[in-house]
Order: sequence, then structure tokens, then C-alpha cells
Amino acid sequence: MIVAHETGQADEITTVRSVVGRTIVNPDVVEDSPVGRIPVLALDDGIVLTGSFAICDYLDSRHNGRKLIPPRGESRWRELELHGVTDGTLDILLNWRYEKTKPEAQRWRAFCESSAAKVKHSLAWLDRRAGDFRDEDYGIGQITSGIVLDYLDFRFPEIDWRDSNPNLRHWHKIFSARPSSKATEIVDDEQG
Repeated sequence: MIVAHETGQADEITTVRSVVGRTIVNPDVVEDSPVGRIPVLALDDGIVLTGSFAICDYLDSRHNGRKLIPPRGESRWRELELHGVTDGTLDILLNWRYEKTKPEAQRWRAFCESSAAKVKHSLAWLDRRAGDFRDEDYGIGQITSGIVLDYLDFRFPEIDWRDSNPNLRHWHKIFSARPSSKATEIVDDEQG
């Protein structure tokens, strides 16, 4: 939805809040996405896109402004490098979150420890890279970076990423102030 807002297409999309989970099969979601993942974008011609990157790539192809996923050259590879690290970090966080929902005696301790180490390394890498953000075009990599930091705040408040990552701390304030970020803030469905 951040990409939809950034590219001026948010008003063209009808959104439906859906709940999915590792142990839940949502019949409404699997009708369009057999793997049961969200987000899903059902197009008017019957094609259904599953997964954030596919949806963002589609939306990016539909506008005439500067592309959030550069079509070619070094800028494309730098953008995909950043997106790859941040998307991978988000995958680690989602799996770690699932593990943390188990009773403590049933948690896979080695997995939780390795997840914590990987997230710490990813944040350090991202902090170094964030120093270049002001010189780079805003794109899918920075969008995914902001989403990772928002998810950390939402699901892992015990991880104080701001103290040890000053470039990210500064950049996240800029990211959070963007209209597209404000329009897509995380809603905690579990809190009512």
C-alpha cells in the first residue's frame, strides 16, 4: 500500500482486511492465493498477484513517474540488493515471531538465538547503507527498510534498534513522516 500511495494509485484499490496465520487457513484468501499468503492483488482481468514484490512491481509498471524499482543498470542492482537484505530480514522476523508465540519450553532456542544474531547483523548492515539513503532515489529498498523497522517496533519492542543504529534512527524519522507511511501505519487487530 505504500507503493500504491507513492505512485498515486491507492484510491484505485479496494482493500479487504484479512487474517492469515501459520495454523489458519482463511478460505477467502486461499480462493485467490492457494498458498494462503497476503498481500494479494486481484486484477480486473482475473490475474491474481501474490506477494509484496510482485504487487509492487505491477503497480510500479502502471505509472509514468520515476520508478521505485529501477528498470536497469547499477541503480536497479543497488535497489534489489537493499530490498533483498530487508525482505530477508522481514522473513527472519516473521519466523522468529512465530517461534516466540510458542510456550517458552517448546521454543527452539538455537533458532531464536540465530534469528537475533541475523537481525542484529542485518540492522548493522542497513545502518551503514542508510548513510547513503539521502543520495539515493526513494524506492522499493527504502520502503522495505521502513517496513522492517516498523515491524520491529510493533512485534519486537524489546529490541532497541535505535541506540545502536544512528543512521537508521535518523532516516526512520524521515520515512515515518512521508504521507504514504502515515496512511499505512500498522493497525493492531489484536488490541481492538
